Amino acid sequence: MRSTTRRSSRIRRDSIPRRSAGAAILLAAVLAAPSARADAESDAKDLFARARDLRARNDCTDAVPVFRRALQVYPDGLGSLRNIAECEEQLGHYASSKRAWLDLKRALITTLQDPKYEGWDKDAQDAAMRLAAKITTIFVDVILKTPAGEAPANEGSGVEIVINGESIGTKLGGTPLERDPGNFRIRVTAQNAEPFEETLALTAGDSRHLIVRLVQAPTESGAELVTGKGKRTAGYLLLGVGAAAVLGSGVTFLVRSGARSDLDAQCPSHSGCDTSLQSTVDRGKLMSTLTTILFPLGLVAGGAGVGLVVWGNSAKEAAPRLRIMPGLGRLDASWGF
Repeated sequence: MRSTTRRSSRIRRDSIPRRSAGAAILLAAVLAAPSARADAESDAKDLFARARDLRARNDCTDAVPVFRRALQVYPDGLGSLRNIAECEEQLGHYASSKRAWLDLKRALITTLQDPKYEGWDKDAQDAAMRLAAKITTIFVDVILKTPAGEAPANEGSGVEIVINGESIGTKLGGTPLERDPGNFRIRVTAQNAEPFEETLALTAGDSRHLIVRLVQAPTESGAELVTGKGKRTAGYLLLGVGAAAVLGSGVTFLVRSGARSDLDAQCPSHSGCDTSLQSTVDRGKLMSTLTTILFPLGLVAGGAGVGLVVWGNSAKEAAPRLRIMPGLGRLDASWGF
């Protein structure tokens, strides 16, 4: 009984340091959080002060990246976001400025009321409306026509939209893209499709909606064996089949002749023969049947193979090409040039 009591006491005494350690870690984490936040805010203030100094010297080009760094370090410092919006407008980057003003307006909705931000939501709204007349808007919708049908391009279709070297993916297709006025080189590509390219010159307030249709050709497959290289490939395959069939017919003919010779030697009249010769008779009949089938099949396949090889060798890359695609209960054929 005493042993049990001593063990229980020892267990309780051992657990006390563990609980104390856990409490200490939790307390340290609670105390460290405000400290980390204070450090971030302090770093952001240093960055903000440096950026403001650059802006005071009319150097918005270098100030904007520093303001962005300050905002990244301390997102609650909305002064950095406002300065970004104002600097971008000063630099003539009206589309970027409008986005920054709208980001500021959204951020103010979730920010606790602070007297220093009073009136900023109206400033942001007014600025966004003012800048709307200075930017241009581009819509790019892509319709992809495939052997299976026609449908709007999606992320899985492999379509890429590039504007002035910037890839915007497919999910932004049909979305209004706000840009500063200027020239825009638009390129839309997809696998096995002729790429689309167009250059637009847009001024302030312009809005252009492009509907791009790409025709995706079927991939080289068994359905295209009737064209170019496919004809030659099919021809060589048929030549191989024909040669094998003719060779096989020769083998079966020799086996048939051997069976007939055995039968002639042991039963010349071919009637009333001993039952032990029945297997020889059966072998002769089977080989005769196979010879009758294989020889003409070999001739037909070989002739077709020769024709396809000659046809394929005479085909030119620039010549029209016939494409045949199997469909559900039908065959679709089209000429390609």
